[in-house]
Amino acid sequence: MDMRHLRSFVAVAEELSFSRAAERLHISQPPLSQHIKALETEMGVQLFARTKRDVRLTDAGVVFLRESRLLLDQLRAAVNATVRTANSDAGTLRVGVATAALFSVMPTFLTLMHEAFPHVEISVNDMQSQDQVVAVAQGTLDLGIVHVRPDRMKLNHVPIFSEALVAAVPERHWLASKPDFKLVDIANEAMVGLSREHGPAVFDAIVACCHEAGFSPEFRHTARNPLTIFQMVRLGFGVSLVPRAYAHSAFPGVRFRELPATAGSVRMESIWCERHASGLTRKIVASILPRLAGGLASDV
Repeated sequence: MDMRHLRSFVAVAEELSFSRAAERLHISQPPLSQHIKALETEMGVQLFARTKRDVRLTDAGVVFLRESRLLLDQLRAAVNATVRTANSDAGTLRVGVATAALFSVMPTFLTLMHEAFPHVEISVNDMQSQDQVVAVAQGTLDLGIVHVRPDRMKLNHVPIFSEALVAAVPERHWLASKPDFKLVDIANEAMVGLSREHGPAVFDAIVACCHEAGFSPEFRHTARNPLTIFQMVRLGFGVSLVPRAYAHSAFPGVRFRELPATAGSVRMESIWCERHASGLTRKIVASILPRLAGGLASDV
């Protein structure tokens, strides 16, 4: 359906005169009549009841006028938003975030964005890293903040953060108050872990650091998200290793124990797709990501 035909219809419907509508649209009357006829033919309905003396809307025309106004308003809004974005640092940035990044990376990211791009609206999606990779590659996300993995589907990426692991233990567990706590102290404990399906990078980092400490972790229970992990720990199912950012949650019944810096870490990076990147996204990549990486103190 041609938008010119919609504008012609609205003009005639509001003026209830083909001649006045033609003057308003700065066109002659014959093409205006053709526009209306084309609409009626396409939809198979009569929009106007016409006589030699007057023009009035049919019931179908009344409904179509209401809907046409909405469509034209939406079109104007879309055009205005596009022009504003092209002429200024405004628009919406769609960001995917691994859960741990909401605690560790996003506070600094939001501060930098509000300072440099105060008119940009940020839409945040808490997503698994692999889901972010797919969404960025397809253009449904502008940026992703993910745990580091080797395969990134040839996306652009830059490292932004490295975060130490901490142990989460039940509040009344003997390890909750043990002095000189070390990673090897959990070697014989049942463990609760994020399932590899839902967090492969974190899972692999935990296994690697346990092997480095001289033992293989015994994952008796797995979870899909941090809150489930902490509830399992609180109920005594086992202990867990999680990114340090989760310690800010202060989950009741769970004690977080710091580990030596050599115990291991998880790394994060930001990803984007040059092929889908808007001008705004490119500006943010160039100006915000270097400051983000520099402003986040590495834990390792």
